[in-house]
Amino acid sequence: MGFIGNHEHEQKTIGTLQMIAAMLISGTIGWFVVYSGQPINQLLFWRCVFGAATLLSVCAITGSLRGTLTLRQVGWAALGGVAIVLNWLLIFASFSRASISVAIAVYNTQPFMLVGLGAILFSERITAAKLTWLGIAFAGVLLIVQARPSAAAYAGPDTAYIAGVLMALGAAFFYAIAAIVTKKLGDTPPNLIALIHVCVGTLMIAPFADLTSLPTDLRTWRDFVVMGATKEPTCILLAS
Repeated sequence: MGFIGNHEHEQKTIGTLQMIAAMLISGTIGWFVVYSGQPINQLLFWRCVFGAATLLSVCAITGSLRGTLTLRQVGWAALGGVAIVLNWLLIFASFSRASISVAIAVYNTQPFMLVGLGAILFSERITAAKLTWLGIAFAGVLLIVQARPSAAAYAGPDTAYIAGVLMALGAAFFYAIAAIVTKKLGDTPPNLIALIHVCVGTLMIAPFADLTSLPTDLRTWRDFVVMGATKEPTCILLAS
């Protein structure tokens, strides 16, 4: 009995550390988006391409490709892919309008939306303790949004700032939708779900990506590889 308890505690600790690592990696994505200076569609397209190539290798190594997915599972995973791509488009676009710090703060309203969707779709119980912590967190988000970056950090018009905040909220909503959809996939390997997501993303964004004049400098390709082949798979695998 003690062994089982220790094992569960160890697994919980490992899971917590993995989530912290995933969030640290995820938190630097905004800097890469701004630093790269690339159009959002271009950056996302190559992120999906390199992410798909990497995740395909991971799935092959781990044996995730051997299982057979039903048409229903593929459909749910594809729907999650659409939601996650819309999430990326909105959050990346919000960085230049509301600043990275504000956009990320607003984007972290995901838990509120997940709790609400969980209660509506899965009849999950909302406890008083959960409401209290969510209320405190939401108050913090409101304070950050109302404070607004200083003129030195942000010099855009009010309409652009509001649009950036709304985009970050929209990104949080679509992330919550993707999380809810993923929950319906049960025990499907997360790396396989992620592979379907980036494949859907590649197809969605390809018509809007400029493939006629590819970058010629090494730095730009390095940024694409970092965004797609390292950050995306690592975040997903650690968070799983």
